[in-house]
Amino acid sequence: MWQQHFNKGDTVEVLTWNDENPLPILSRGVHKLAGMPQLSENDDGNRFKSATYCYYAATVLKSPSKKKNTVCVEYHTVLVSDGRGSSRPVREHVDGSRVRPPPPPDIDLRFGLGEDVDAFCGNGWRVGSVVGILMNSKYLVVFGDEKDQVEFEGCDLRIHRDWKDGFWTPPLGEMRKPSQFEIKPKQVKFRVKYSGGTSEAKFSKGEMVELKSDEEGFEGSWYTAVVIDSVGNDKFLVQYETLTTDDESELLKTYADASHIRPCPPEIQQIGYFKRFQEVDAWYNDGWWVGHIFKVLDDSRYIVYFGGTKDEMTVQHSKLRPHQEWIDGKWIAASAGSSELELKSKERELKVKKIISEAIFSNGTLVEIKSNEAGFQGSWYTALILSSMGKDKYLVEYQTLKTEDATELLKDTADALYIRPCPPVIQRLDRFKLTEKVDVWYNDGWWMGLISRVLESLTYAVYFWNSNEELLFHHFDLRPHQEWIGGKFVADFLKKPSELPLKPKPGKLKRHDDLISLETNYFTRGMKVEVRSDEEGYSNSWYPAIIICSKGSGKYLVEYLTLKSDTEMELLKEVADALCIRLCAPVIQRSDPFEPFEDVEAWYNNAWWVGVVSQVIKNKRSEYAVYIKGTNEILEFQHSDLRPKRNWVDGKWVAPCRVWFEKYPARAAAMLSDAHNFTVRFS
Repeated sequence: MWQQHFNKGDTVEVLTWNDENPLPILSRGVHKLAGMPQLSENDDGNRFKSATYCYYAATVLKSPSKKKNTVCVEYHTVLVSDGRGSSRPVREHVDGSRVRPPPPPDIDLRFGLGEDVDAFCGNGWRVGSVVGILMNSKYLVVFGDEKDQVEFEGCDLRIHRDWKDGFWTPPLGEMRKPSQFEIKPKQVKFRVKYSGGTSEAKFSKGEMVELKSDEEGFEGSWYTAVVIDSVGNDKFLVQYETLTTDDESELLKTYADASHIRPCPPEIQQIGYFKRFQEVDAWYNDGWWVGHIFKVLDDSRYIVYFGGTKDEMTVQHSKLRPHQEWIDGKWIAASAGSSELELKSKERELKVKKIISEAIFSNGTLVEIKSNEAGFQGSWYTALILSSMGKDKYLVEYQTLKTEDATELLKDTADALYIRPCPPVIQRLDRFKLTEKVDVWYNDGWWMGLISRVLESLTYAVYFWNSNEELLFHHFDLRPHQEWIGGKFVADFLKKPSELPLKPKPGKLKRHDDLISLETNYFTRGMKVEVRSDEEGYSNSWYPAIIICSKGSGKYLVEYLTLKSDTEMELLKEVADALCIRLCAPVIQRSDPFEPFEDVEAWYNNAWWVGVVSQVIKNKRSEYAVYIKGTNEILEFQHSDLRPKRNWVDGKWVAPCRVWFEKYPARAAAMLSDAHNFTVRFS
């Protein structure tokens, strides 16, 4: 029979069932369960007869006994009196069959009628069933044979899963079928009024459009939607992209008159600031509202006046777009009093203007400055050039960073090598794509990351390879990533795809050199790992992933964080050989420069590639030429895209030995020199 092994310090859940008290060994008037009645000597245990099951969080104090299969645990929320007026967590030995890992958090917090759930009742998770769906993401739940219905917030519920033979039932990531008893919303948050007029406009099924509202308080606002079907008489069934039903269980669907529908406007590239009195659309309350720039503020903000509601509001630059009118089947740009506005074609091709071709910045120029400080490497901060200090140095005033006493904006000197113009604004009306490079507004600066999950409500999970973190952000906290190359900005999503062969196919074992077999079940569910590719052209590249489960025979099902499936709609999940898996390397951000002949790993094509620094580029200092062993090429990398190489040996990370390079410097130099005969590219 399969048995789960737990180690000291592991967080677990302990099961209590039917008429058993949660901790029968110590139930003599000493326990106090948060949110539940206190146990006493006269308690006959009937309180839990109808509870069916309950799970309590605990920490393993001692590994299971081989003879008795018992586990010593300390509960997190069950307390016992210490006899001195205070309490301490309860400790006890429990049967190993009653102990399981905590289930993973649920991303989808919507539940259907009749669905089995765990409800958090102050100190533990009780198993029950949903019997009612209320407004504002609330539910009615019953437990076992109890007749009373208890109301819960959706955030206090989770999908009920059973832990059996090392796997969760239902499996993780499995799409739940909607309940046949699911309640349809009785009301909607938003209604569209119809004019009843006729229109020759035709919209195709699946077409992305915008719908206008005439409802009081929402006059003139436009909401993104997708056409589901035509229902005749110039009416269409549409589904909103940003509005949900009152119970927030699904995206809102409605019937709309063609006179209230228009195509999504083409993107207009706004170079520089919006001007006073310019007509704009402002993103607010999940829609676009027509207004005029009333005042231009500092820090890329504006006061916008909305004629429809007679209101004024401060709006960030990133949440504005130039206003356009849909007239006689054509888009007409509102006059901005500036020749810098340019309509884009339906193909939405990006035309990035060259702003500054040389690293010469005049006083008053708004720029971005890169940080190489440990923990902040690769992040960019908006600043204003105050004056030139000579020798390519400038006195700058940061626009989002303040002095230690927070009384004024921070002033500092910056090297021209770390300064670039502010990138042009790219309005993204469509969603960002899976694995697309983006800049994320976080901690008062812009950080480069990768879209690892496209979620509902214009939300994304973004993976940061420098810190090995995955965080959630809203659509308007992101911007398309652009590189400042040769005096101009190049948008990453417009770059041509790499000419590397086919796919990396990580996790497929093709050789055994330097690989040491680890003990069975070394990797556990949820572990952050890296998986190696031995495919030709991808040798010694490592791809970030998460362990989903063990498949036995030294194989694991993993989900890659930077690779897409063939459908390109979700992250790639594949079985990988344990000998191709290692724990994620420790996060080491170097503030001092890398040296020639130093072993490094470089972030390239969504993976870490093993290489050797062949040259420190003198005129840039923060860039390096790196010989990539897997492709036999020399590529250029920013300091923030490199990390010191570490070796994974016997389940531990160790620093590599540089004896070979130090003992044979001439041979090492010759090897790197020979590499120059091959293709040299910029990463």
